[in-house]
Amino acid sequence: MSGIPRLNGVIKALEQGHTGFVSFCPVGIESVVAMAGSHLDGVAFEMEHPLDFPGLRQALQLMVDRRQIRRTSIASSRGHAYVRIPSNGGEHNQCIAKLAGRSAD
Repeated sequence: MSGIPRLNGVIKALEQGHTGFVSFCPVGIESVVAMAGSHLDGVAFEMEHPLDFPGLRQALQLMVDRRQIRRTSIASSRGHAYVRIPSNGGEHNQCIAKLAGRSAD
């Protein structure tokens, strides 16, 4: 197990006493390709607006470094992908509830 490198760049940076750098990114091809080639430790895909699962699937595929897989037989990406998906509109409903509570005051 010790021969397998840490695949999560953020955890690797933190373990080494460094700061892990993550950037938000839309799931558009150009943006994802730019992020995959960057030196970031991670990429966060914001999926609340719009919720695009086919786009996310494509973005995750674009993050995979196939040259490294061929060289080392270890599946990895340049930056670890994080995905933020809203839970059934819960955040929107919380906002409405707070606004409704204010109007009742």
